[in-house]
Amino acid sequence: MSQVQLRSITAEEMRIGAAGVTPLPVEQSAIWEQYEAVEGRKLWGRLEYCEEGKRIALVALYEYSMRGARYLWAKHGPVWLKEATPARERAFRDALARYVREKDSSVVFIRLHATFSADDLRDVMQIITYDRTVIIRSHGGDEEKVLADMTKEGRRQLRRSRKALAQVETSIADEREAAAQDFSEYYEVLKETAQRDGFHPHPPEVYATMLKVLGEQHSHLYVLRVDGKVAAWNLILVNDRQAECYYGATTALARKLGAMPELDVQCALTLGPDLDPQGGIDLMGMHSPRVPELFTVGKYKLNFAKGYTDVPGAWDLPLRPRLYAGLRNLLSLKRALRS
Repeated sequence: MSQVQLRSITAEEMRIGAAGVTPLPVEQSAIWEQYEAVEGRKLWGRLEYCEEGKRIALVALYEYSMRGARYLWAKHGPVWLKEATPARERAFRDALARYVREKDSSVVFIRLHATFSADDLRDVMQIITYDRTVIIRSHGGDEEKVLADMTKEGRRQLRRSRKALAQVETSIADEREAAAQDFSEYYEVLKETAQRDGFHPHPPEVYATMLKVLGEQHSHLYVLRVDGKVAAWNLILVNDRQAECYYGATTALARKLGAMPELDVQCALTLGPDLDPQGGIDLMGMHSPRVPELFTVGKYKLNFAKGYTDVPGAWDLPLRPRLYAGLRNLLSLKRALRS
């Protein structure tokens, strides 16, 4: 492709470039820079990718570090304004690799999203990515339409959920403001979830900071309480009338009551009027041939939709292959010693 170029742009230029074409994920929006800054990470740059002078894609990259190695992460980026074909994705990555090497030779790799696998990409280290997701369509908050999108089994689980919750004192409310000030009560539920499901949660300040910095326009914490105590919650982020269920947690009691279907549906109904009727809440990941470890959670999420939605998965793009290979070997050795 001739006359392909990357140029630095501002957050406002990025917003205008995507407006009316495709929603900007919150991680690619201007507000995300404030959150990353509080967490101690800097914006490396916002870039516009063009072909023959026509804007094709937008991307915001942030500086991260792993075992002393610097890398850039474009969470949910690039944002494509035209169809992301295999050739176009590769041309973009080639141009981006050249651009970053010229500007900052210390960057070891770039983590970004791509629909198509290719020989310049490597599976991501340390995190679990996904290339399929489930979206609860909001339908403007129309409950009948939301339920119609669910599977027969999903509606059966929801009826059981509502019947069980009717036997106890329950409430569902957005507690973003309280959680932003003190996340400790909600963190106890997350710790229980992490111990049960085998993952390590971030420190509580990470979640409180996210809610505080992103504010009521971009973040919500919907909490289901049973007899006044937190039983389950969903932390949901919103931008450009699209929502992502970023984090969630449940107690053993919530699971016994089968409470999650009701909480998830109520989130969709409450947020529905403020979301794109054709969009909704992205449940952020389910199983696929690339990610079989998400099978159990994926089966649950599929109760809310007629099928899954393909999305670009995360990949690593090595810029300094030897250093990158050494970093992978170091992490593999650490895992082997731990096991």
